[in-house]
Amino acid sequence: MKGVFVTGTDTGVGKTMVSAALICGVKRGGRRVGAMKPVETGCPARGGMLLPADGAFLREMAGTDDPLELIAPSRFALPLAPMVAAEQEGTSVDLDAVMSAYRILREKYDFLVVEGAGGLLVPLRDDAASRRPSPYFVCDLIKEMGLPAVVVARPSLGTINHTLLTVGHALGKGIPVLGIIINHSAPPGDTIAERTNPDVLRRLSPVPVLGIFPHTASRSPETITEAAARFLDFSRF
Repeated sequence: MKGVFVTGTDTGVGKTMVSAALICGVKRGGRRVGAMKPVETGCPARGGMLLPADGAFLREMAGTDDPLELIAPSRFALPLAPMVAAEQEGTSVDLDAVMSAYRILREKYDFLVVEGAGGLLVPLRDDAASRRPSPYFVCDLIKEMGLPAVVVARPSLGTINHTLLTVGHALGKGIPVLGIIINHSAPPGDTIAERTNPDVLRRLSPVPVLGIFPHTASRSPETITEAAARFLDFSRF
């Protein structure tokens, strides 16, 4: 396996932290790992360029010196779905640049962790003149990259429906799903939903639950590596 695509059941479920954990965990196994955030929105302007905060964080976790233009080739200032942000800014998601950067990184590393934007049906483009499917969603990008997916889910009420829908759609599109990671992007609440959801997903999902990643305020590689080794199952990687 040359890599994995990290997608989510929704925005804000903690894909970036889980992507960092996967990078650190696979690195711990001795492989050279690269990082990519193909499309990032909500990028602040710094020094005349848009800074991809998620892409920069994943590069730090991987410990590489790849230029941000390669890690995050398509960036937008507005915190919107990529297609909408691009339209509002008078441009479009450059999928050719995304795939070119992906091929370079894929050849450079033993393993590549690619973090998506939002969930599977977040639109990237809607261009009838394109040679690609129109509209073109995140799930189409996963298919074009030829990567298996990991689904990041939140622990709270509603996640069973969102997670099973996401897994089912991916499998229906022919995307292999390695498993589900339940992520605590905030300190856990003592609710019956959070206590019971993991076992319900283990019982009902056609793919395994690979772990429950804890909330951590630290963004240090050492802390994330330790948590990844303790809480995530890397046997399918």
